[in-house]
Amino acid sequence: MPPKISRRELLKEGAKAAVAVSASAALAAEGEARQGRGTRRGGRRAGGETGGEAAAYARLDEYVRQHLREAGAPGMTLAVADGRGLLRALTYGFADTKTRTPVRPETLFEIGSISKSFTAVLLLRLREANRLDFGRPVREYLPWLDLRENHGPVTTHHLLTHTAGLQAVPLIPQCLAGTVETYAAPGERFVYSNLGYLILGLVAEAVDGRTFGESLRERVLRPLGMNSTAPVITNEARPRMAVGYGPLYDDRPRRARGPLAEAPWVDVDTAAGSVASTPADMAAYIRMLVGRGRTPSSRLMSEESFELFTKPAVKAPFRGEEAEYACGLWVSRDGEGHTRLRHTGGMVAFSSSLDVDTDAGLGAFASVNASLAGGYRPVAVTKYAVELLRAARAGTQLPDPPAPPPDPFEIKNAAEYAGAYASPDGKKTLRVVAEGARLFLLHAGRRVALERSGGSDSFVAAHPDFELYRLVFGREGERVVEAGHGPDWYAGERYAGPRRFDHPPEWDAFVGLYRNDSPWYGPARVVLRKGRLWLDGQGPLVPVGPQLFSLGPPERSYERLSFGALKGGRALRMYYSTVEFYRTLL
Repeated sequence: MPPKISRRELLKEGAKAAVAVSASAALAAEGEARQGRGTRRGGRRAGGETGGEAAAYARLDEYVRQHLREAGAPGMTLAVADGRGLLRALTYGFADTKTRTPVRPETLFEIGSISKSFTAVLLLRLREANRLDFGRPVREYLPWLDLRENHGPVTTHHLLTHTAGLQAVPLIPQCLAGTVETYAAPGERFVYSNLGYLILGLVAEAVDGRTFGESLRERVLRPLGMNSTAPVITNEARPRMAVGYGPLYDDRPRRARGPLAEAPWVDVDTAAGSVASTPADMAAYIRMLVGRGRTPSSRLMSEESFELFTKPAVKAPFRGEEAEYACGLWVSRDGEGHTRLRHTGGMVAFSSSLDVDTDAGLGAFASVNASLAGGYRPVAVTKYAVELLRAARAGTQLPDPPAPPPDPFEIKNAAEYAGAYASPDGKKTLRVVAEGARLFLLHAGRRVALERSGGSDSFVAAHPDFELYRLVFGREGERVVEAGHGPDWYAGERYAGPRRFDHPPEWDAFVGLYRNDSPWYGPARVVLRKGRLWLDGQGPLVPVGPQLFSLGPPERSYERLSFGALKGGRALRMYYSTVEFYRTLL
């Protein structure tokens, strides 16, 4: 079975700055700018810290510096807070690697989809003001919205909990210019949908009579004292913002610790992920979560609203862990029975994490100014920060730091892939050898180390002939019998199936490289391999209608690809869900 393609892999960065930066080099030089230490700013309670808490922060600081070296991130901002507010604001590395400007406590970082919980709080406040009913169909608030409700009416609560049956991918308002469809009965399945939260921002505007940004500022940020936070990301906030970084090359699979470049600037004003904040302001948000809606002077929301805010609505794993999704937050119970409220955020050039233990009354927020390989988020940092402080306050032994992330070059089952793989015409042969837990491709007189990427049987090779696609192995039962790379297919020595494959001739028109000018969506390559169409050589397309395909089994995937504007035997347009891509001549 081919590996499942990651949604985030399809939300690639667009054009990059011309000069690459090495995050590891920047961090190696950090000592010149920052004495190699995290910076503590404010928030320390009168009377000082206990010895256990001081030891916890020292251990956290040591871990974060090592974590950043391993991740290859330019900089990080980190807040640790409790029910009385900020405990520590820690900053590391560079906000701008070119000028060696350090990250400071006042530097803004984009928090990404953690913003969804802010959107939920805003809508709960509008509900308390009797301007919004979570049970009413969304179309009653947005009668102009061309929403094709194929399986029943969609409510605000369905959108808040990602159970509306909508597609996942669209992130830009233009996607609402056409028809929006549902693909399952509302309330039936969890499908994380940025499109749903885009609609929620428009609902807030419709019922509050002002822009989403103004509404969020007046109804949520100001009551919390989050006066440094930008409710929407615009050029006005740019001078205060860390410079964001992404992969130097946007047209190929990412490699761990690959070269980075300055990412393009993007204004973001949608409710799916529009907030940029500082550690002190995020500490105020954590204080409200720990206080179940209370602020130092009043309540931001009632106890009943907070219950609705955090009430699990649907089972939804959180990065592989068992969890449920409420309104803009994942909710789970940890090994000690504590309730955890969590969310992550990924932007064009920022990666963030929020982790709050409501029983211990502690929380942490972290963000790095880069989009890194493997869907990286600083989850390990926020989790460890909470666990360290929880142990220090309980007077128990401080936990050991998390294990480092797996080495992508360490492939424990490397021997399963070793062998020769031949093209059907016999003109090309792939030779793969295993040496212990390392796997190598022998090509053009070189030994090219294979790096695991994108799935258990999927790898990247740092060689010009192989960089544009992943090398994906296929199995029959437990045995590896074939390999695919872009349009090329190779049969292994144990392969016993057919070697000739047919496809509808009209599919030839769909093969090509397509782009979208938004930096949210990088290029996408459609190839023919083994009689099937593949997106970027990895995700097989399943035909569901004329010129219409599902990305994976249609009963499990709501994402659709279609092709149009056929001219001269080629499709000039591709539509991924509702996002338009144009064919390039490359």
